Amino acid sequence: MDRTPLVVAATDGSPASTDALIEAADETARRDAELEIVFVWEWPAHERHAGYGDALRDRVERIRRDAVGVARARQPGIGIRCSVVHDTPVAGLLEVAKRADLLVVGSRGHGGFTGMLVGSVSLGLAGRASCPVLVVRSRVPADLPVLVGVVGEDSRPAVERACTEAESRRVGVIALHAWDFPEIPRSLLETQGAESPYHRAQEFARHVLAAAVSPIRERHPQVPVEERVVRAGPGAALVEASRDAGLVVLGRHRSPHHLGPRLGHAPIALLHHAHAPLLILPPD
Repeated sequence: MDRTPLVVAATDGSPASTDALIEAADETARRDAELEIVFVWEWPAHERHAGYGDALRDRVERIRRDAVGVARARQPGIGIRCSVVHDTPVAGLLEVAKRADLLVVGSRGHGGFTGMLVGSVSLGLAGRASCPVLVVRSRVPADLPVLVGVVGEDSRPAVERACTEAESRRVGVIALHAWDFPEIPRSLLETQGAESPYHRAQEFARHVLAAAVSPIRERHPQVPVEERVVRAGPGAALVEASRDAGLVVLGRHRSPHHLGPRLGHAPIALLHHAHAPLLILPPD
C-alpha cells in the first residue's frame, strides 16, 4: 500500500509562520498529502515550575488551535494532525524532517533579532534537512512561473523538480544560468567580435544551460521552459529574477572539503532576499 505523502509545517504563532502554514496547506492539497503542524518547544528546567509551565502549555494549545483553523480555512479537505516536539527548534525539526516529504517554515519566527532578514532556524534547516525545505519569505500569486537556478549538469534534479512543480501549478519554468566575466576594453570587443573571450564565454554559458535542461525538457514536453543566461553573480541574478516567480527551486550540493552538504552563496542570498518562496532540495 502506498504511503500518503506528508507535509510538515513548523509554527510558533508568528506572522511568518502563519504565511508558511498557508503555503503548506496549499502544498498539501496539491500533493494529495497529509499536513502535520509541528510546534517545537524547548523545555528548560524552570518550565516545569507550577504556574509557568501551565501558562506555556496554554500558549502552545492556543497556537495549535489557531494554526489548525488557518489551515482548515485555507484547504478544508486536507487531513491535519498536530504534534509538539520538546527540543531546540533546529534539532527538533531536523528529526521531524526525516519522516517528511516536505518541510515548510517561515523565514523568521518570534525568536528573531530585529533587522535580521532570515532566522537562524530556517537557515539551519535549509542547510541540513534530509527532505526538501520550503522557506516562505512572502506569499505570491500561484500563477507565476517556477524559477530554477542551474549551475551545470549537477542541477538536473533541481530542473526536474522545477518542471514537476510547474506541472502541478500549470505554469512554465524559467531555467537561469548566471555567469560572470572580467570587464573587457570596448576596443578589444570591437576588434575580435564574435571571437572575443567575452563572446566565447557567453556561448559556453548557453551550452552549459542547454546541456542541463534538454533531457528534462524532453520528459516534460507540456511545460514551457525559458532558458535564460544572465551575466551577473548567481545570487544577484536569482534574487532579481525571483521578482517574477511564484517559486524558486535550488539544489543543495555537497562541499568538496567536507562530507556533509552545504549552502552556497546563491541559496544564502535567496534566503535573505528572495521575492518568492524558496524550495531547497537536499543532495541525492
